[in-house]
Amino acid sequence: MNQSPSRAALIAALAESTVPVRRVRPAEGTALVAAATLAAAAGASAIFAFWSGIATGAASPFFWIVNGLLLLLGAASTTALMAGALPQVGARPNAPLWAVAMLGVLPLAAVIEIVRAPAGDAPAGLADPDALHCLSSSLAAGLVVALAAVLFLRRAAPVALARQAWLTGLAAGSLGALAFGVTCPLDTLAHLGLWHVLPVPLAGLAARAIVPRLIRW
Repeated sequence: MNQSPSRAALIAALAESTVPVRRVRPAEGTALVAAATLAAAAGASAIFAFWSGIATGAASPFFWIVNGLLLLLGAASTTALMAGALPQVGARPNAPLWAVAMLGVLPLAAVIEIVRAPAGDAPAGLADPDALHCLSSSLAAGLVVALAAVLFLRRAAPVALARQAWLTGLAAGSLGALAFGVTCPLDTLAHLGLWHVLPVPLAGLAARAIVPRLIRW
């Protein structure tokens, strides 16, 4: 069946306007986010000094548990984020949801520890003098990760913008807290479970409001 002249002209015009582009590879986005995390950790260490207790074995089990869960959430969110960077069909990975659920146990445990501590021995908790410093520094480190993710997504073609925004925030919040965490010598459950976890939901909310307009086609 012959094509009509108008259709043939339209196809020819579209073909003439196309130019070859470099293929977008999700692995490159993952590497970019990983590099941004390392850069944020290096920057935090340069400004606040790397905590030597990590290397000497002085860090408490809570330090490894909290930062390990932050790493898991960051890895799961980044993997899901890059998987959705290009249009596709099929089931979406739900690993980030489970990672968020696991991380959510920590603030609950921290509050229980604060409430059940004997009078006079209660951890600082909400009155922690270092809370604002850790919170703001983690968010600042997370901003570096978020910028890397957004730069990659702008080259890609994400479709589910709201989901990609949430994943960007989760990855930035968790990896930012992890990057700053290598400088923080406060390794109690009350401190880590509250002020090193709170950046995650805050970054998620901020990314949900800002990121869609930055990555929209």
